[in-house]
Amino acid sequence: MVQLDAASDNTDSRVHGAAEALTRAPSLRRAAARVRALVAVALVVTSHGVSGYTEERALAYFARELAECSAWYALVAEAPGLDEVTRIRFRAVASSLVSTAADIATEPWALTQLNLAATNIRREMRGSWKNYAVVDKEYGQRCREVATDPVARQRYWQDRYK
Repeated sequence: MVQLDAASDNTDSRVHGAAEALTRAPSLRRAAARVRALVAVALVVTSHGVSGYTEERALAYFARELAECSAWYALVAEAPGLDEVTRIRFRAVASSLVSTAADIATEPWALTQLNLAATNIRREMRGSWKNYAVVDKEYGQRCREVATDPVARQRYWQDRYK
């Protein structure tokens, strides 16, 4: 696994700015608890609109996205200079997202997707927090949407594979 250079002590304002924006959002504070409940309700309510293979495909892509975003939140929790409360919040969201992915698929599959995504994200950062902006651009906004409104993201995947 690629290790990030935590000793670089890079206090890049983009890392802190993203962290600040995430912690200020009141919905994120409750996201860890809400993600699982919302996805469970969405699975029941919307499963009638998609059938067979397309339903499985949409759920697989959604579960993969949940695992990828779990990896991103776990990475952000490791950012240098974050306060402990923020780290705990990010870790809780990461745990909730991968748990939901495991509920949709299987636990081994979700953990494999999480590990693949974490490896990929770290590789994209080239082992340094100086390159955080690269992964924030790719994952940041999408993962914030996944954490704060998972029902909309699930609907996105279902609509895409109707």
